[in-house]
Amino acid sequence: MAYAVTRSLGRRYIRVYTADFLPGSMSSASRYSSGSFLYPSPFSQQSGFVETLIEKLKLHCCNVLIPVGEETYLIAKHKQRFLQHTGMAIPDYDQILAAHNKDQWGALAAQLNIRCPAVFAIDDIRQGRVADLPFPLLIKPKQGGGGWGIVQVDSPRELEALLGRQEHWGRPWDRFFVQEKIQGQTHCVAMLFRQGEYRARVGYRQLRSYPIKCGQATLRISVEHRGAEESLQRLLEALNWHGVCQADFIIENRSGAAYLIDVNPRFWGSLAQGIACGVDFPYMVYKIAARGDVPPQDSFRTGVITRWIGGDMAAFVPSLKEAGSKIAFLREYFWPHRRASHYDDLSISDPLPFMYWMADALYRSVKKRGGKSRSHESLEGIWE
Repeated sequence: MAYAVTRSLGRRYIRVYTADFLPGSMSSASRYSSGSFLYPSPFSQQSGFVETLIEKLKLHCCNVLIPVGEETYLIAKHKQRFLQHTGMAIPDYDQILAAHNKDQWGALAAQLNIRCPAVFAIDDIRQGRVADLPFPLLIKPKQGGGGWGIVQVDSPRELEALLGRQEHWGRPWDRFFVQEKIQGQTHCVAMLFRQGEYRARVGYRQLRSYPIKCGQATLRISVEHRGAEESLQRLLEALNWHGVCQADFIIENRSGAAYLIDVNPRFWGSLAQGIACGVDFPYMVYKIAARGDVPPQDSFRTGVITRWIGGDMAAFVPSLKEAGSKIAFLREYFWPHRRASHYDDLSISDPLPFMYWMADALYRSVKKRGGKSRSHESLEGIWE
């Protein structure tokens, strides 16, 4: 995400400084980064993060701050303080919480006649207060991203065995809820709003993902689905949204109806898809933050295919195992009939970021084999 922002603005000759709380980030290696620095973790050292970032904003005379991951939420929590030093286009903290908590936005969606899967509280199921559960079900974290903690449950016996454990993924059960699984294909919609008013959108269908059943799209194609787009627009208008937001829908196989299953109140993993479709979200966010507004953009290019090579590489082995026809999968993976026209992480004119990613992926692979792997704190967020 940060690399997509860096590349978008840098190509427009806008000076960009990149930052992270971990060394060796992709964006710091980009030719479009004028400089980079480290800050304390926004998850475990929140006060240090805020103070350091404000100090760096003043030092580099930055007129716009564009957060991309869950650090967006902490910055929104201290929004008024940051706005004294720089421009931003992000929602208020209470808006973020309303959209981020997966077990809460369903009530607002229901009021707006937006289709959503049924959700159930873990305690209600354990106490026998729920009858006739619609299997298959998904156990999902109330907060967090990247596909961590999501498990499909196909039968009452399997659910009973799972809920009989003291923890799930090493975390207490109050971090999770249960959601009905809608059978269909994943369709994503991303939008930009300014103070409750629509400015831009893009829609795309996931062709492959990592993790393979519940993760971020690694291969996608831009398509329209008016039902999904209208649903997200109604939700964001009701929240008086300011900034970007992305949502995942399942297009039900039988009816073709769009069911809202997830909302990301920040930049999203497939950000490069929108840019490739002619909707340059990073630049539009920059202009709103620096100049106040941008003209609305009513359309995007459809049929555009983009690929996240790093994610596709990570998903290769599990995808091959799941494939019905191994030969057909290998043919489509290596010699696709429709090739991607844009890549999230690889650029011939800016190759170092991808090399940094490869080195980091190798390091994480070694740690995982050593038994030290754990979902990253930037994916686990606990915000209240």
